[in-house]
Amino acid sequence: MYSRKPYVPLDNRYAERVAVTCRVRYVGEVPTQPHQGEGLTKNISVSGCHVISDRPVTRGTLLTLTVSLPDGLPQLVIKSAHVVWVSGCQFSVRFMDLSQDRRKRLQAFIWKSISLKTVSDQRTRFRLM
Repeated sequence: MYSRKPYVPLDNRYAERVAVTCRVRYVGEVPTQPHQGEGLTKNISVSGCHVISDRPVTRGTLLTLTVSLPDGLPQLVIKSAHVVWVSGCQFSVRFMDLSQDRRKRLQAFIWKSISLKTVSDQRTRFRLM
């Protein structure tokens, strides 16, 4: 008999995230303490990424990320990464001002990295606007 998948609400993200591990360094200034550390991405999209780091950061901080994408090109520097979620030494950032060139490079990398293993079958892929 036909088995129907359970309903899954539309994900609020506007860009496809791909599960990929890349080395990342970050720096940011908070009046009370500087933020500086290293980590690994857990997933990445053209709108943001999730980082597992060696030091905690503060929600609301604006960071500069240096991401080592495994695409054979120089490191990707993202100057306006806003910390929107923090849990211990894990955090998520939203890219606030990504140049057209950086966006194209990141999108090309994401499309090359997408496979059935890296994306979940549990959420909607496209949104009609």
